Order: sequence, then structure tokens, then C-alpha cells
Amino acid sequence: METADWMSLIALAMVAVLVVPNALRRNRGTVVRNAAIWLGLIVALVWGYERFGPF
Repeated sequence: METADWMSLIALAMVAVLVVPNALRRNRGTVVRNAAIWLGLIVALVWGYERFGPF
């Protein structure tokens, strides 16, 4: 990985550290459901990209 890639990854982690705890506190009852929906959506997108190739 190049330096710019590492910096982007670190910036994303820092934003996640700031946003995720507040999001979890606000949506206590729906966190697992929403996480499952997002995970399924991401898996479907990755599968579609691998199956049908770069567009």
C-alpha cells in the first residue's frame, strides 16, 4: 500500500471511532438488524462485482 492509502485508511478509522459509538447509543434496539442489512447489501454488491466483472 502506498502512503496515501494508509492515510485514507487511518482517516476512515478515526471517523468510525467518532461516529459509531454515538450511532450505537441512539439506535440500541435496531443495531443488529441494521448491521445485518448493511452486511447483506455489501456482500451482494461484492458478489455482483466479482460475478459480472468491472464495468
